[in-house]
Amino acid sequence: MQILLNTIMVEPNRWSDDKTPHRPLCELLPALGEAGFSALEIWQYHASSLDARGISRLAGDLRAHAQEAVGLGAYPFLHLEGPEGDEATTRLGRLVAYAANLGVTTFKIFPGRVPSSQADDATWARSILQLRGLAQQLAARGMTLTLETHGNTLCDTAESTARVLADIGDLDNIGICFQPYTDQNTDAAIAFYEMLTPHVRHVHLQNRSSTTGGACCLLEDGDWLDYKRLLPAIKNSGFDGPLSLEFTAAMPTPQNADIPLQKVLENAAKDRDFVREIWGS
Repeated sequence: MQILLNTIMVEPNRWSDDKTPHRPLCELLPALGEAGFSALEIWQYHASSLDARGISRLAGDLRAHAQEAVGLGAYPFLHLEGPEGDEATTRLGRLVAYAANLGVTTFKIFPGRVPSSQADDATWARSILQLRGLAQQLAARGMTLTLETHGNTLCDTAESTARVLADIGDLDNIGICFQPYTDQNTDAAIAFYEMLTPHVRHVHLQNRSSTTGGACCLLEDGDWLDYKRLLPAIKNSGFDGPLSLEFTAAMPTPQNADIPLQKVLENAAKDRDFVREIWGS
C-alpha cells in the first residue's frame, strides 16, 4: 500500500470553470516534500496547462525533490464525434504523452462526462471505443488505466460499472479507481467496493461533515463515511495499491486562495497518519 497526495487538494481553482492553476505545481513541490509527501497523483490541469518544455521542467523538479508522480487524474470527453471528437482525442493523446514524460504508472480518468442513465447506444459505443484506444496507448507506455467510480459518468452505478468492465475487461491494463461518492453510506460503500474488488487498482480517500453542510474534512472527523470501517474492509480484501488523499479540511478556495499551504498539508499529514494507523491495526 502506498499513500499518495492528490495535487487537486492544494489547488484553489479545482472546481472553477476553466481550472487554471493558481500557482504552477513546480512552486509547490518543496512544501509537499517538507510535509513528507514524496508520492503524488497529479491533477490533470497541473499538467495540461503546461507545454512540452514545462512538462520536462516539472519532471526534472520532481526528480530534484525526490518525488514521484505515481498517478495522473484526467477528465476526458469520450462521446464526442466529428471535429469536437477529434480535438478531444488529440488533447487526451497529448496528456498521455505528458504522463509518460512524468513517469506516471496509473492514469486515472472520469469514464466520460455523460451519466450512465443518459448514455444511449451510440454514446456508449463511442465511449467504449475511446476507452479501448486509450488503454492501448497507455499499455504501450507501461501505464494502467483506472476508471473512477463517480457520479455523472459511465461508472456512476454498480450496474453501469459492471457493464463497462464487461465491455473492456479483456484488456489487462484496465482497472477501477474506487471513489465512494456522496449518496452512499458506509455499508453501501463497502458493498460497492466488495463487488469491484477483483478490479480495484487505486482508491481515492475523502470525507465530509453534515454539520458543516457537507464540507470536506479530515477522514477521521466526517460522518459521510466511517473510515474506521471502510479502510479495514479495503485492506482485508487484499488491496495493496495506491491510496490517494484527494481532499482534506481547510483547503484553499478561489475566495481564500492564499491561505497558508502549510495548514492544508498539516491536515493532509493527519489524514496520512490516520490511514497508516488504521491500516496497521
